[in-house]
Amino acid sequence: MPKIDSSSLLALRYSSLMFLVSQGINQAWGAIGEPATMAVQFGVGEMFMQSHIVVKAVIVFLSLCSLLTWALFIEKTWAFVQVRRTNLQFLASFRQQSARGDMPDSSDGSAMGRMWGAARSEIEIFREQHAKQPSSHQANRLLQRAALTAGIVQEQELSRLGTMMGVLATIGSTSPFVGLFGTVWGILNSFAQIAVSKSTSLSVVAPGIAEALLATAIGLFAAIPAVMIYNKFVRDINGFVGALDNFSAEMVANLSRQLDVAE
Repeated sequence: MPKIDSSSLLALRYSSLMFLVSQGINQAWGAIGEPATMAVQFGVGEMFMQSHIVVKAVIVFLSLCSLLTWALFIEKTWAFVQVRRTNLQFLASFRQQSARGDMPDSSDGSAMGRMWGAARSEIEIFREQHAKQPSSHQANRLLQRAALTAGIVQEQELSRLGTMMGVLATIGSTSPFVGLFGTVWGILNSFAQIAVSKSTSLSVVAPGIAEALLATAIGLFAAIPAVMIYNKFVRDINGFVGALDNFSAEMVANLSRQLDVAE
């Protein structure tokens, strides 16, 4: 039997050890890579599909509220742009005709135009009932009636512009609490699953809590834009109130000058 020297034996052992280490590394990498390929996606869609029916109802309701908010934003933004444009056009025409000493034309479809149309109708009714020029007392009452009728039209226009503002306020103020209700319900459902499975493992608790917090996230997603859009439209409406008030005063002043000239 041939003798094996110590250096050859050492080399053989080193080779065997390196082979075993390489095999262990390959197995370890295989074990690490296998879960990565078998990992399950758990995004927003998966959380919604796996959530409780009550949480699903809350998320659907809040999503509809968010869609309604953005639909109102688009509709009212377009309406305000149209109202502002028509008012500016009528105001320019009104001032131009007033500067010439003429009685401005009647309504052209704008809010200010309808206010002037209501005031002018009072003047026409007075002229039909009185052949002679009004006295100072009659002129004062005529101006008061013209201002009152214009004020009624102004309130109608502002009421039309303020349509659905209460809906925006309701969505902005209640959506976080509706989402919180869904969160509480989802957490209760998670604790019920813990009690049934008798396990406090993170894999048992985490999905239910994630689904529950999704409801709160959707609630905030619906509420924050609603509040911002509501505040924007409130500022716009307040601006229209000031513009219509100024026009009403200008209109009464113009009527007063027309009556003075007639005398």
